[in-house]
Amino acid sequence: MKRKPPALCPGDLIAIVAPSGAVHKEALERGIEVFKEWGFRVKLGDGVFASLGYLAGEDRARALDFIRAWTDPEVSAVVAARGGYGAMRMLPHLDFSVLKRHRKILLGFSDITALHLAFWKEMRLVTLHGPVAEMGQQGLGEYNGRILRAALTGEWPPGDLEMPAERPLRVLEHGRARGELVGGNLSLIAATIGTRWEIDARGKILFIEDVGEKPYRVDRMLCQLQLAGKLRDAAGFLVGDFTDCEPEEGQPSLTLGEVLDHYFSGTGKPCLLDVPAGHGKYRATLPLGVEVEVSTEPPAVRFLERAVSSR
Repeated sequence: MKRKPPALCPGDLIAIVAPSGAVHKEALERGIEVFKEWGFRVKLGDGVFASLGYLAGEDRARALDFIRAWTDPEVSAVVAARGGYGAMRMLPHLDFSVLKRHRKILLGFSDITALHLAFWKEMRLVTLHGPVAEMGQQGLGEYNGRILRAALTGEWPPGDLEMPAERPLRVLEHGRARGELVGGNLSLIAATIGTRWEIDARGKILFIEDVGEKPYRVDRMLCQLQLAGKLRDAAGFLVGDFTDCEPEEGQPSLTLGEVLDHYFSGTGKPCLLDVPAGHGKYRATLPLGVEVEVSTEPPAVRFLERAVSSR
C-alpha cells in the first residue's frame, strides 16, 4: 500500500543530512536560510561536514546520521545537503524495518535517486525529487522555490506541473498514458539494476535526467534499461535536463537528441522532453510514487493525487 508523509507546517523541523558527497558550508548556509525564511526550523546531522575524499564521511557514519534524523520524532522532513556520490554505498547500512515505522518527507535529487528507489521499494513511500539544501550564489530561484514550497506544504499537487514561460514541453512521441511516477538520475537508475532496489517500471511513467555524461554514455545506460526490460515495461516517459551532455569536440558522435530518438520514438508511448527538472536552471520538485497523466496534445504532465497527507 502506498504511504504518504504528512505535509509541513510552519514551525516544523527539517533535518539536513549528507548521504553522498562532501558538503560545501557556504552553499549549505544559503539553503538553510531559505527554509528558515519559510518558517521552518532546521537542524544539521552530526556528520554533515565530515569528509572522506569525495564522500561526506564513512558509509556507516552517514547511514547512522540518516537513521537518527529519520527516527527523530521531532523531525518532519529529511533533506539531503547535496548529491555527488555515495548514497548507494550507504544503502546496505540502512535498517528499513526501523525506517518504515516513520513517515516523513525525503527531499533531494541526483545521487539521492538511490534513496528514492530504495524507499519506494522497501516502504512504498512517496518522496520528493527536488532541490537539495546546498544552493549556488544565485539562490534557489523563484520558480524552483515556489514549486518546492507548494510540494512541501501540500498546496500542490494535484494539478498540472507548471512550466516556465520560456521552457515549453516538447513532444518526442505522441500518446497519452497514466501511472505512478518513478525514476530520477539515469546513472543511478542504471547502476541499481541487478540489486534489490532496481527500478520497477511496469505500468509506470519513467522520468530521467543526468549531468556530465557524453552521448555514448547516455546511450549505454538507456541500452541497459532497454535490455533489462525497463523501457518495455514503462507506460510513458518524461525526459528532464541532460546538462553538459554534449559530444566531445572533434570526436565522432551521435548527438544527445539522436540517442533519445533511438530509444523513445516509434514506441507508441508518450515521451515529453524538456521537463524542467534535473541539474539545469529549472529544478521543479517532482513527487515520486504519485499517479500522473502524460498527454501530448497539448503536451502536459498532470499530477492526479496529493503527494503528502493532511496533518
